[in-house]
Amino acid sequence: MKRKYMGLVSRLVFFILLLPLLAACGEDEYRANVSELRLVSISPSNVYAGDIATILGRNFSLVPEENLVYIGETPAEVIEAAKDEIKIIMPVVEPGKHNIRVRTASGDLTGLEVNYLKTPDHEYLVQTVVGRKGVPDYVDGMGTEATTKLPSGVAFAPDGSIWFTDRGWNAVRRISPTLEVTTIGKYDLGGSALWQGGFNSKGEYYFIDKAKGMLRKVNADGTATTVADGMKSPMNVAFDKDDNMYVSARDNKAIYRFTPDGAKSVYAALDYPPNYCTFDRNGRLIVGINGYVLLEVAADGSARVICGDGVKHSEYYDGEPGNPLTAHIGPTFGVCAAADGSLYYADQRYHVIRRIVPGADGDYAKGTVETVMGTGKGGFADGIGLKAQFNAPYEMIMTDDCRTMYVAEAVNYVIRRVSIK
Repeated sequence: MKRKYMGLVSRLVFFILLLPLLAACGEDEYRANVSELRLVSISPSNVYAGDIATILGRNFSLVPEENLVYIGETPAEVIEAAKDEIKIIMPVVEPGKHNIRVRTASGDLTGLEVNYLKTPDHEYLVQTVVGRKGVPDYVDGMGTEATTKLPSGVAFAPDGSIWFTDRGWNAVRRISPTLEVTTIGKYDLGGSALWQGGFNSKGEYYFIDKAKGMLRKVNADGTATTVADGMKSPMNVAFDKDDNMYVSARDNKAIYRFTPDGAKSVYAALDYPPNYCTFDRNGRLIVGINGYVLLEVAADGSARVICGDGVKHSEYYDGEPGNPLTAHIGPTFGVCAAADGSLYYADQRYHVIRRIVPGADGDYAKGTVETVMGTGKGGFADGIGLKAQFNAPYEMIMTDDCRTMYVAEAVNYVIRRVSIK
């Protein structure tokens, strides 16, 4: 018993003697950890040459010149420095993703990545022309004196005006060329949700009542007639050259085709829930989905992905030039086919407008994606291109000369006009 007791005492003494050594080791390890260079993040992560970016981390020098930063192999100028962050001016490098290297007295580390955006080919001036941000009232009037609630769809009328669906009030309204807003009619059937609409070649206007599963037509006297029903979450309607109508029915995962007489058929059964469809200038049906790719549907109903990698990401990425399938895109309620052959894409997730320029053979899947408007964060601000802010933009339309675009922005309760130079 005494021997056992003495053994316990010996082990206890040994442990007590060991404690300072263990503590010293822990302290040394802690000192090493807190004194080493560490990189945490860069903001923004999508940049242009000349932008100012902030790198967060640990153990930077307080003297800006003692922090050496490289974008790939190109040095960046450090303009401000603190222990846990440095600000740099982004140098000129090629579009695409580049590694960031930081070298200080605390260490030399490569551990972050930044994406350089392609400089847009055009200048995009964004201006609010109807409604007021955050004011969901119902008032007809001139320009921003008029108010709306959830404007979701826009369409050019034959007389040069613009008709839009005001979902919050279940109304179809008109914007004159002088920006006077008037009401065509209110079409609430009790629990309706007007989504988007458009004109056929005869100047007849059709619109979607999403909640009721209906395709409806506005008559000459301002009343509305139901053309088709029984669909699950129809979203928009598009027309071909023969005035056949194509409805993207999201919860049916289908594009339905209706003849001018109203005969219905399934044009395409899809693996994805479609939010939007439109024809480009070559008669190809482009389909935006409630997901992370953009589709092109052939005449036989088969679909192929032309943009997007199909994955939900935290930040947008325009992808590799010539390979739009590497781009990070979000769901959409609007795709605009421009007369110059490009597509514009209203990205709901990233709050931006993207442009897809097809490859030399006209194939969108071999083209280039460029973000041309929006900061990547939801908000509201008029301005030029990437300085303007959107909040989940919806449908877009563009004039034939590609000089003017209109964007329905439901969440901000406004309609924006974009002048393109």
